[in-house]
Amino acid sequence: MLFPTITFAVFMTLVLAVHTVLLHRPTAWKATMLLASYAFYGWWDWRFLSLIWVSTIVDFLAGRAIHASGDPGRRRLYLWISLGTNLSMLGFFKYADFFVDSFVGMLGDLGMEVSAGPLGIILPVGISFYTFQTMSYSIDVHRRVLEPTDSLLDFALFVGFFPQLVAGPIVRARDFLAQLATDDRSPIDTTRAVRLILGGLFKKMVLADVLATSLVDGVFADPGGATGLETLLAIYGYALQIYGDFSGYSDIAIGIALLLGFRFPVNFDQPYRALSLSDFWRRWHISLSSWLRDYLYIGLGGNRRGRARTARNLLATMLLGGLWHGAGWTFVLWGLVHGVGLVIERWLTERWLSDNPGRVARVARSLVTFHLVCAAWVFFRSVDVERALEMFAALGGSWASSPGLSGGVVLLLLLGALTQVVRPGRLDVLWEGAGRLPLVVQAAAITLAILAFDALGPDGVAPFIYFRF
Repeated sequence: MLFPTITFAVFMTLVLAVHTVLLHRPTAWKATMLLASYAFYGWWDWRFLSLIWVSTIVDFLAGRAIHASGDPGRRRLYLWISLGTNLSMLGFFKYADFFVDSFVGMLGDLGMEVSAGPLGIILPVGISFYTFQTMSYSIDVHRRVLEPTDSLLDFALFVGFFPQLVAGPIVRARDFLAQLATDDRSPIDTTRAVRLILGGLFKKMVLADVLATSLVDGVFADPGGATGLETLLAIYGYALQIYGDFSGYSDIAIGIALLLGFRFPVNFDQPYRALSLSDFWRRWHISLSSWLRDYLYIGLGGNRRGRARTARNLLATMLLGGLWHGAGWTFVLWGLVHGVGLVIERWLTERWLSDNPGRVARVARSLVTFHLVCAAWVFFRSVDVERALEMFAALGGSWASSPGLSGGVVLLLLLGALTQVVRPGRLDVLWEGAGRLPLVVQAAAITLAILAFDALGPDGVAPFIYFRF
């Protein structure tokens, strides 16, 4: 079930109606929200609900067992049962075909022909997100920074809550369960919720989908048929497309959760204005980057054991972060580019780069960072390494203007760039004024905005990019 569809609009209308009726009956409210969440997820393929149930039950029991035990060995055993269950499911469904293909290819390079082919395993939507979410719960209980919940219903809703279930943001148990404990489910800041939802719809239906169909998909499919200028703009376009697509989903999810009484963390903060790669990761997919920092990088030792260990930990974290996004060598290279970049950046910061650069230096560092990120996006977007190299080679082609570049595409690129430089607070006055209008007028304006987004966007709604991860 996709957010910007009539099906989801009907679903959300029913959810909000039930939410209003059951506001002050917490057990009934939780049970209904859980059933709605399972219906939302099962709309794609009901069979994969079994994976969510396995993860839910194993991690709920593991959390209670970890907390109850005073034996360090037993506590580690229960933790590894939790982690092993989740990582096994994630590894099988997401990486089995990748490792089979890579192994067969390696044997072929050695002159040994093997007839084994891909297993044809279907990747369950959202498995990367909810497994990371439940693993953070078990790790936090093991670290004794979180008390396990005694309610299976509460924990199941934490794992399966539909707004962020399939593409994040990755919500920590200590944040979600604390909010779930209150009996007050009244909407919080409805104006902000509507602003987030409308902004997310615009980012997805107009910015991301139009750039994809009008520029990005064609050039990445056939780099040799594009000019150097078209190739460069397609790379810029993909940077804006994936930002609009993923931050659009996050904004819609956060807005929907807000309507249901939950505050979710911000997941994007104008990442392309970052002054460094480390700054980029403080702004891009914040819930994942903070997860990788807290549960992987720090778990490996962080920066506590010298420069060589720190570099190793950075590389390992980013390589695994690349593999988290997808089972392919392009994602490994994407993670490697960021890992090597972070290591070099750390070395330059210790020896040369200022912590408080002037305005010119800030602009220069921002441009360098943006183009490094864009270069990495080429690997991320390309179907294979060869196609990525073709994209880089195509940049050396003719830089004459192309009739294939419409004024509308260029305007959309400029509009996307504005989303990175105009502070969100500049629009607060406009939204505050809209919030004082009569409800009928607000409803009409929202309806017109959604119709406009639908008219401006391409026919149909493309699945969100991160549904594949």
